[in-house]
Amino acid sequence: MKTLRVLGIYTVVVLAAALVLSFPVQWVCEQFGWFAGKPWGKFFRRCAMLAALAGLWPTVRVLGLAGWQSLGLASPAALAVARTAGGWAMGFGAMALLGWVAVLTGNRVWEGFSWSEVGRPVTVGVAVGVFEECFFRGVIFGALRREWGVARALWASSAIYAMLHFWSAPPEAWMEAVAALVSLTALGALLAWCYERTGSLFLAMGVHAGAVAALRILLALTHGGATELNWFFGSGAFTLVNGVAAWPLLALLWLALAGFERWMARLYADGDQGMGARRGGVGLSG
Repeated sequence: MKTLRVLGIYTVVVLAAALVLSFPVQWVCEQFGWFAGKPWGKFFRRCAMLAALAGLWPTVRVLGLAGWQSLGLASPAALAVARTAGGWAMGFGAMALLGWVAVLTGNRVWEGFSWSEVGRPVTVGVAVGVFEECFFRGVIFGALRREWGVARALWASSAIYAMLHFWSAPPEAWMEAVAALVSLTALGALLAWCYERTGSLFLAMGVHAGAVAALRILLALTHGGATELNWFFGSGAFTLVNGVAAWPLLALLWLALAGFERWMARLYADGDQGMGARRGGVGLSG
């Protein structure tokens, strides 16, 4: 249980640091007119993210995961590029498909395309995809896998991944969050499967980054429409994530990823040390 103990201490330290820092940071920002009108919770979450980044490397070392291979970042360059690009295309395409259906049914209303609304979502998608995959799959899943084996570690890390997205959700959002927790747990399991299947994080990073980018672009270019389908597409802060429509979409995405990896196995059969049973040892230890 060393992994859970270390992660528990890490979480407490991060939250304590955020609590201590958020008040003076908010005060300083208010003096200079930065982020005017933003609630304290916004500063708390940003401080928590910074504290999490600052404490990540020491935590990784304590867990014995220091090193590119241990974190799932060891892969031949061609495979890393191919998997990242393929994952991005499938993640982006899956979320864009869901958004397109939402627009066609009137649940989302198209406002028109603007290139100025694309850059930031793509940047955010890349940042989220890289950081969250390194942390949730590389660190948490990788460490739990050593102690618990693949199946238990996959679902435990996926549940942690889902719950941490909603720890600061307001009480009125928890009804929405229930469906989103199911969706995000399933998504976390799918991303952990990508890691286990390939022996590296690059496919999972691509999928995660592409999906986040597509979702943020869609939300920037549309606004909420008809509400009678909210049960299907989701609503509120978790639009398109907390609806029933996300569940079959994840199944389709898994089929696409499985097909992609079979194609990659044939294409790189002679040179991929991370494929299948992770020949050559470039995979998760344990």
